[in-house]
Amino acid sequence: MTFLYFIVGYCALYFVIWLHEVGHGVVYAKYKCKDNPFKVYVPFYLFFSTPQPVDEIKAQTLNSKKYFNVGIAGIIVNLLFGIPISFLMLTNEFNHSILVFFFYSFALFHLVEAASYLTISNVFLASDMITVQNYKPKLRIPLFLIGLFIVVLIVFMLFNSPDSWRLGYIISIIIMILSMGLGRAIFSRKARAA
Repeated sequence: MTFLYFIVGYCALYFVIWLHEVGHGVVYAKYKCKDNPFKVYVPFYLFFSTPQPVDEIKAQTLNSKKYFNVGIAGIIVNLLFGIPISFLMLTNEFNHSILVFFFYSFALFHLVEAASYLTISNVFLASDMITVQNYKPKLRIPLFLIGLFIVVLIVFMLFNSPDSWRLGYIISIIIMILSMGLGRAIFSRKARAA
């Protein structure tokens, strides 16, 4: 049964990361830099996911506001899915089925991804938060505060999760934060070097 929960949790995380990249893809498509916003690169090992393929020549013509819109779109998708589903999961009684586990994980992982951007990547400037810095650096402060609110919501979700799920969630979140933080730092350095 543990293996089934692992697979379902992985699927929830994969879908979260895919939707985050689709958020970027939708805005790239709006700016005519991408044909299909749903065609993004998310490998099975999840690292170095991108909204590629993107027309790099057209993307280079975007001003800082448009790059900001592209960058923030993934985080907005995380918040649009994570916040309402988490409130739904927290305010209603559900049995502890595998389907509920999927949706609880889905909401929680959306929040973790958003919070990691809004806090860690905001302090140690990396990835999508670079677009915020390049557009309006003062936006980093309110975004950081939103990130702290999301962290509180994550902690609340952890405390309210079924006992049998909690340890797995804590381990998953620690791995996600470490992986996302390191992955973004490496990815940002690669992008700056290119």
